[in-house]
Amino acid sequence: MSPLYWFVNVGEGPHRNWDDNRRYGYIGAGQGEKYSRPLRHLKIGDKLFAYMKGIGYVGYGKVTEEAVPIGEFIVEEDGKPLLEHSLRAQNATENQDSLEKCEWVVGVRWLKALSREEPKTFKGAFANQNIVCKLRDTKTLEYLQGEFALE
Repeated sequence: MSPLYWFVNVGEGPHRNWDDNRRYGYIGAGQGEKYSRPLRHLKIGDKLFAYMKGIGYVGYGKVTEEAVPIGEFIVEEDGKPLLEHSLRAQNATENQDSLEKCEWVVGVRWLKALSREEPKTFKGAFANQNIVCKLRDTKTLEYLQGEFALE
């Protein structure tokens, strides 16, 4: 049986930014439970591929911390709260006092994280509108395992 990998959509906009995700070791979603709740499927040790809509796959990592509201997330590298850092996502703190509407984040140790200018993709690669789902497409998995140099 092959290992389980998760597909996670990388949102870009005023509430979240891929550069922040890479720099501070997390992935996020929010501004409503229908967006943040799927992050709770991710458990410590899970492996995921980060996908940026319309661009391609930009990261491969392992979950280090399960989903928490953004105000509770501590950056592993320096032990400081994420919101004490200078984030590119200018509205990351919006709705931080509401568990339903705030951004939620999952800690990720990025084993390979690419810029949005160097994504990995091919015609027919698996892409989905879901925030999080199991990645089962054989062609996409084989491609990603090669491109991200997985054992």
